[in-house]
Amino acid sequence: MAELSSSRLLASLQRIIAQFFQQRPLVASSALGLGLAAIPVISHIIRSYRGFLALGPGGLPYNFIGWSLQAIAQPFARHDVRESKPFSDPRIFGHYAPHGRTSFLGEVPARRGERPHVPTYVAPQRQMTDHADASRLDEMKLELASRVAQHVELLAIAPSQLEGPKHQALWIGEAAAKPAYLAKSTKGEFAHVHPDGSSHLILSLADAEIATARGWAERHMLSGIMLPFNYVLVYAPRDEGEFQVWKQFLDAAVAFNTASSKAT
Repeated sequence: MAELSSSRLLASLQRIIAQFFQQRPLVASSALGLGLAAIPVISHIIRSYRGFLALGPGGLPYNFIGWSLQAIAQPFARHDVRESKPFSDPRIFGHYAPHGRTSFLGEVPARRGERPHVPTYVAPQRQMTDHADASRLDEMKLELASRVAQHVELLAIAPSQLEGPKHQALWIGEAAAKPAYLAKSTKGEFAHVHPDGSSHLILSLADAEIATARGWAERHMLSGIMLPFNYVLVYAPRDEGEFQVWKQFLDAAVAFNTASSKAT
């Protein structure tokens, strides 16, 4: 009897809806037009959401809310992230003084080949090609830990505030002085590695310019907005030679972000 009642109710609703649109042809045509117009929009949202999930978990919720948050941030995002010239803008120098224009790198060659594919989602920022293998990723994590062992009084390793608890990050230690650009934006975090082998490092403006110009890195789309201007994505090392270059970048990040602490 319950199934029969439900069927009758559904049939009644269908008749009411049909009569409503029959009596209002303009409303019916408008509804049809809106429905057809919405198809490509809905299709785009579905494709974009699937692409967001393909990036893997990061700092945003790994669901539709996270996708929506990054979509809301798109109008504020930068799209010149592979250009090196912005690092030479005198208007930003003061924010990263006194060491912002100092290079802590040695000689760095140009990266060979094409840059990896990095989708234009505001977050998480990931590369979708040229991933590092698991053994290389383990080596990179060990390098983070070794820097802490070398600078116990200055550094700490702890879960990333920017990427979430599954990512270990380098932080300025509790007893050390945090540069103003870190204290305000990342609370002291300046380096972490992603599961694809890419990493986020805060380099000096001079070194970020070198890394970007020579094809090793690109800025975050929210750099200079919600993140330091010199917050860059360094691509995953593809071989031992590139791993050695990555270690140079890591050392440069450590040197830059602890320079003020060493001077006090």
